[in-house]
Amino acid sequence: MWWLYLPIAFDDFAVVLIIQEEPNGFRSLNDCTRVWRDGRVEQLGWPRVKIHYRSGTRIPTGATIDATAPDGTPVHFEVESKLPVPIHVGGGYGGDSDWLHGMWKGEKFVERLTYDMTDPAIIARSGFGVIDHVGRAMCRDGDAEPVEGWGLYEHGALGRHDPSGFADWLTVAR
Repeated sequence: MWWLYLPIAFDDFAVVLIIQEEPNGFRSLNDCTRVWRDGRVEQLGWPRVKIHYRSGTRIPTGATIDATAPDGTPVHFEVESKLPVPIHVGGGYGGDSDWLHGMWKGEKFVERLTYDMTDPAIIARSGFGVIDHVGRAMCRDGDAEPVEGWGLYEHGALGRHDPSGFADWLTVAR
């Protein structure tokens, strides 16, 4: 499964993009909506997405997204990760080996774990789940000056994803 969720707030509008693709790239979920400050809502078509990964990992560093406004104007986004958080490393999501949602460890159980995000063993776990990022985005609407927005940049490339060049669970970015 390939997943991208991107709710970003700009001064005059917000964008919510959500995409899910099958291993062969077939898009089973596609929505990219812009909501203007005055309440207008517009769909931004079928976004073309290029995720940028740190070499040797599946940890995203950013994304380039090209969408289209209803009047045909190109809407271009450059997204960058300011802080990656693999939510399945200590957060209970996916295949987290330390804790799962709803896992009972006894009455009054308390635990605090610290993860060294530079440890190769922890980095290796990162490719097996979704990573949430503090996301910064620059949006250029046609020929207008780019505007800055901030929000969540959530991405996961789990298993095979042909468009990304991931042949299986263990393939990483070049």
